[in-house]
This record gives sequence, C-alpha cells and structure tokens, in this order.
Amino acid sequence: MGCSQNSSSPMSVAYHNTNAKFNALFQAKLKMEEAERKLFESHKDNYSQLLDILIPVDSNSAGAVAEQLSAVIKKSSLVAERHQNSKWLDDAYILIAKARLLKGDFRNAMETFKFVNGTATSEDQRGEALIGLMRAYIEQKEFATALRVADILREEDLNKNNTRDFYLTKAYLHQQEGDYKLSVGILEEALPYMDKNEQKARVQYAAGQMYEGLGEMENASFHYSEVKKNRPNYDLDFYAKLNNALVTNKTTEFENLLKDTKNKDLQDRIYEAMAQVESRKKNDKGAAEFYQKSLRSASQNRSQLPYTYMKLADLNYNKLQNYELASAYYDSCAALLPPQDPQYKRVTDRYNSLSQYVKQVTIIRTEDSLQKLANMNPAALDKLLEKIVRQKADQEAAELTRAQEIINQKNNPNPVATTANEVFTDPNKKNWYFTNQATLSQGKLKFSQLWGASRQLEDNWRRSSKENATTTFGAFNNNATNGTEGSRSVSVGGITNDEVKRKKQDLYDKIPFSKEGLVKSKKLQEDAYFELGKIYKLNLNEPANATTTFEKLLVTFPGTTHEPEALYLLYLLHEKNASKQKNYSDKLIKNYSDSYFVRLITRGDQSLASGKESEVQKIYSEAYEYFSKGNFEDASTFVETGLKDYPNSQIEDKLIFLKALLTGKTKQATDYNNALKAFINQYPKSQLIPMAKEYLAATQGR
Repeated sequence: MGCSQNSSSPMSVAYHNTNAKFNALFQAKLKMEEAERKLFESHKDNYSQLLDILIPVDSNSAGAVAEQLSAVIKKSSLVAERHQNSKWLDDAYILIAKARLLKGDFRNAMETFKFVNGTATSEDQRGEALIGLMRAYIEQKEFATALRVADILREEDLNKNNTRDFYLTKAYLHQQEGDYKLSVGILEEALPYMDKNEQKARVQYAAGQMYEGLGEMENASFHYSEVKKNRPNYDLDFYAKLNNALVTNKTTEFENLLKDTKNKDLQDRIYEAMAQVESRKKNDKGAAEFYQKSLRSASQNRSQLPYTYMKLADLNYNKLQNYELASAYYDSCAALLPPQDPQYKRVTDRYNSLSQYVKQVTIIRTEDSLQKLANMNPAALDKLLEKIVRQKADQEAAELTRAQEIINQKNNPNPVATTANEVFTDPNKKNWYFTNQATLSQGKLKFSQLWGASRQLEDNWRRSSKENATTTFGAFNNNATNGTEGSRSVSVGGITNDEVKRKKQDLYDKIPFSKEGLVKSKKLQEDAYFELGKIYKLNLNEPANATTTFEKLLVTFPGTTHEPEALYLLYLLHEKNASKQKNYSDKLIKNYSDSYFVRLITRGDQSLASGKESEVQKIYSEAYEYFSKGNFEDASTFVETGLKDYPNSQIEDKLIFLKALLTGKTKQATDYNNALKAFINQYPKSQLIPMAKEYLAATQGR
C-alpha cells in the first residue's frame, strides 16, 4: 500500500519517480532517439531544390522505424498505467504524442498534445506540447491554426531547447507558406541555440538558399560558408561550395570542382551551375549547352534529372522560344517528375499545350514540303527521292549494326563490355535499361527529335509506307534544289533496286500531284495555321506571333471558313490599337453580320432584364414549334429575331443550336457539319453540347 501510485506520500512518490524515469521513460527516450536518428539518416535531400527546414513527416518513411515508435508508445504508456503520481507523467505523454506524430497519426497526436497543454504543471512540458501541436498543424497544411498556436507560445517563458525548437518550427511554418524573408529572419534567431552537427549544417544551407532566392547574395554566401563549420556530409558540403561559388560569381571554382575526382558523380550539378552563370550573362545558347552537358553527366544523380530537364525546357520556352525542343524536354521532365511535386501540373499543362503546337507546325511544314516537291522537275524529283530512300536505308543499317554489336558483346570476355551489355539486356540487373526511367526518358527525347513528337503508336511504324512525312521530306526541304548532288548508287545497307523502286513509289504517293490532292493538302495547312494562331494567343501568350499567323491565314487562304473567328481574335489582339481594332470589327460586321462573333462585339456586357428574358423565351418556343411542324422558313425568321433583338440572352445557345438544326434541314451537309462544329466551339459550357456532338458524329458517319 505504501508503494501505491495513488499515494502522495514522499516514499511512494520517490519510488514511482525513480521507476518511471530509469525504467520505462529511459528506454522510451532511447528508442525515440534511435527512430529520429534513422529518419534523419535515411532522408534523401535534393540539394538543388529548397530544403525544408525540418524534415517533413512522411508516413511511408516512418514504416522503417515502426518498431522503434511502437516501443516508444508502449514504454511511455507504462508510466501512465503504473506511475500516475510520478512527475514524469507529462514527459511520457509528450513522447507518446511525438511518436504518433512521426507515424502520421495526426489526430491522436494532436489530442495528446492538447491534453498535456491542459494538464501539465510545468511550463517546460506545456511549451514542448504546444510546439508539437504547432508542428502537427503545419504538416496538415493548417497554417492559420498553427499561427494561433505560435502566438500563444510567444507569451510563454521557454527554456533553451524549447526556444530553439519554437524558432525552427515557426521558421518552417513561414517557409511552407512561401514567406522566405520572415522564415530566414526567424532562422537567424534559432541558429545560436543549435549545436554544431549535420542538422545545423543543413539548416545553414536552407538559410543560404532562401537568402539567394531573396537576392541577398552576401547573406547567402555567409550561410553557405558556415555549412563547412558544422560537420556536413560530403554531398551537403559540395553543394554549399558550389552554391557559394555561384552567388559570389567565382567561376574558377567550378573548374577546380570538375578536376576533383571525388566529384565525378556530381559533375552534372557543376555543369548546371555553369549554365546558371551563362544565363546571368544573357548567354542563353551557352546555358543550354551546359544544361545538356549536365544531362549527359547525370547517370549517377537520377533524382536531379527531371529538374535539369525542366530548366532546359524553360530556357527553350522562355528565352530561345524553341517550342518543339521545349515540348520534348517538358515531356521528359513529366515522365520523371514525382506527381506530388508542386511543379508537376505546370510542366504537364505546358507540355500538353506545346504538343499541340508541334502538331500544327509539323502539318504546316510537311504540307509545304510536299507541295514544293509536287512542283519539282520530274527528273530532279526522282533523284532526290532515290537519295532519301538510300540514305534512310543506310541509317537503318547503321542502327542494326549497333544493335548487333550490343548483342555480340554478351559473349565478350571483356568485363567492362559485359557489364555494360548486361545493364542493357538483362532484366534481372538493377539498372536494366527498360526499367530505368532516366535512360528511357533520354531515349524518348532522342526519338522525338529524330522521328517527331506526335508519332502514333502502330505496327510497322518504321516501314517506308508508315514514315512520317516531316521526317522524310522536311530534312531535305532546304536541299530540294540540290537533289542531284550527293546520291550514292550503292548503300551500306545493300538495298536492292526493287526495294528502292517500291519505296520511291511510297513517297510519290504522298506528294499532292493532282488537283484534289493539292486542295486537301492546302486545307490541312489552312486548319493548322488557324489552330496555331489560337495556340499562340491562348496557350503561349504571344500576341505578336498570333497576329502574324492569323494575318498570314487570311492572306494565304482568302475566304477561309475560319475567317470570322480569326477576325474576332485579331480584334481582341489589338485592344490597345483602336484604329486597327475598328478595321477588324468593321470587316467582321460587314461580311458576317449574323455571326456569333459580331454579337460578342456589339452586345456589350449588359444582361437582359427578366421581362426581356420572358419575351425571348416565347420567341424560342414559337420557333421550335414551327421547326417541329416542318415550317423551317418561319422557324428561321423567329430564330433570327431572337438573336438580333435579344442579344446576350440566357438561351442564346438554344437559339444558335436550333439555327444549326435548321441549317441541316435547308442547306448542304457540309454547312450543317460546320454549323454544329461552330456551336460546339462557341458554347463549350452549354448543356446541349452532348446532343450536338452526337449529331455531329452521325453526320460524319454517313
């Protein structure tokens, strides 16, 4: 009875204090330290990206220390079960809450932290519990609630350890919010409380990164230099040196780092830093060359590959405006970038836009090349096509030779060659080519550059009858006049004359010699120019190129079916030039007075009053009744009245759709088809879209 945990006698309390501290709690703390150490050591930082001040809680990573965390909870729970009168009870509950937090059990962790905050008699335990609660809110992205907890902590009298942890947690909070200036300011307060170790080196590096992002290069350099003084690991020390050389513009340091054999596996990062220096000098082509060197050197640093692809893609997109190459790099980046990365959506959205751009540009170039070939002298054309066929055969033969060499290497006693071959051919190898996303991505990029980014998946894609016209003709477009030069009568591939003849005929079949073929080719170009103009305006935000493309469309293809919308888009593109804008609107109103785009210009932003809406509803009802009875003339009259007298009505889409149906009853099938397409494009949010698409599919299936 004297040892009861419900007793408050000095002997009982002393007994339970001793057992709680030196048995259960001591073992629980050892397990917690072991778990935290393993989590820290197993965490892989990407030093080219902004480091989180605190290592984020990851339930997947916690699985590796599940045994230790379960032991922490079990041992700490013994204090609550057997030593209720011990002064270490609050410490036990805090350990339980921390273990739950690291396991990702946020709800129970928060409940435990709140319990300690409400019952603890010691300010130190209350402070520690509130810091843990704040961290739990941050991990759940509840930043506003975390800030309220921080406001409470600011009023508390915290000990040294709690002060350090509070500053680090609050800096982490503001970093997650993107307020780097406030975050790094708080970090400056936390650093004096930290011991010299790898964790402090990591925080110094994060501070340097944030200062660099804020443009405060002197402060960034100071913190990068401080990393070395805090026993960093080799990679962290290397990146600190690299970034310090970058912010201080000491480019000679890059050459020293490249020469150091210990940095062989980190050369890609050095080249990327050199690329950033070239970008600062406005030498965009030089930057692109260094980024490409970085990609070629990145075999040992695969986690960095997607970000290098991203930077190279952004450079080609924003500075060099090489959208085709940018599309290929964004594609490679998206293939390797984790879907949870904040940049993933931006990369995939941009790739989707650029792939459409590449598609339209490919059509324009292909048809242009084909049309030029159609006008060539027959003898010169014949020699050019033979040159194309033979060079293609040579290229394929060379590729087969390389493939055969790889196969032959399997039996080569040379251990280096055998190892390289096994990596490519043996699926049991760790770095097998076809399960290695990095090498697959690089191969995909090279493929798209050679064969085109939009090639369809189909059998026998490399046969001459399946060849992409852009690849076949585009590469020789500039040399069309020199088609008689450089032809070889005998190819490396040993292609027979019959094969040459057959493949030449396949190429001839693609060229639009007939009037009908030329019309079809020009129509493909016409549609591609229109789509390209829209991509420039709506996706790439390039008004100058959009204007040029639309104007070229109207000049090259007078009377194009896209003229109304092109004129409207040109009207929008010249919003800062009143005279040009008026020219386009006048032409649109004059030639297409009943167009939807004219109504967009003339109706203004005013909605109809409720009484007017009732009137147009009646007009629509009468029009539909006439339509149902087959009186298409009167139905058309009512539709036109509704569109003209009641612009911007809530049922405008219904009137336009009914007008399209009337077109199907009174005009040619082509007109009906175009009317349905126009409705789908102009009213994408209408509830009638499914019906319109169904009708359109029916017309195309006839």
